[in-house]
Amino acid sequence: MRIETGINLNLNRRSPVVTPPPGSPVPTTANKSLGDITPVALSLSQIPQLAALFGQYGKVGRLERRLNYLKNKACKVVPAHGTIACIDDDDIVYLGIEFLREHINDDEVLAGVLAHEWGHSCARKPSQSELNEMSWEEIFRVRKEHENLADYTAGRLLALLGYTPQGIIDFLKKHQTGGETAKYHNAETRGKIILAGFKREKELGGLASSLFPRQVYANHYHARLIDIA
Repeated sequence: MRIETGINLNLNRRSPVVTPPPGSPVPTTANKSLGDITPVALSLSQIPQLAALFGQYGKVGRLERRLNYLKNKACKVVPAHGTIACIDDDDIVYLGIEFLREHINDDEVLAGVLAHEWGHSCARKPSQSELNEMSWEEIFRVRKEHENLADYTAGRLLALLGYTPQGIIDFLKKHQTGGETAKYHNAETRGKIILAGFKREKELGGLASSLFPRQVYANHYHARLIDIA
């Protein structure tokens, strides 16, 4: 199983010949891409049974608003074929309808997958000129670091959203077959990274509560809210 990033790292000029790590894409042309092909986006009219989920009060729509608020982003989730979830350079999040149908009632899994993509949206991407100067080993290392950061951020966001990380951790263990790859750590290590982010956010929340305990203060002032048409 791969939780895709959908970020294309393009090399516009020929790079030194380097043997890629096992399991990674093999460069064959001068104009190469190490990212995955952007999936086919669908209109809501093409998925009438799922369309309401993407609306303002739908499950996906609500998660989109909450994640954008938490990270001060403007990502947009659209339905797609051929992916679990991925994000492009324009902060469009492609959510696979096959995945959505299967996990429509697994709120923790859905929140975890989307939180992972928001983690990518917050991470710095090398510029094209920087990529052009990198070796293949360096680019694969950047991709893996990007995935690590997205997993860690997902853990923190799940804590802020009020979910536990267990859903996405179980999902990874079930669907991410095989061990270490050029792009991902194995599922067990990824689960530990997500859990570390979750615990860190909980610790920060506990520290804030201890420093600023809730207190009740007397309010001697009264106000009425006036609704102006």
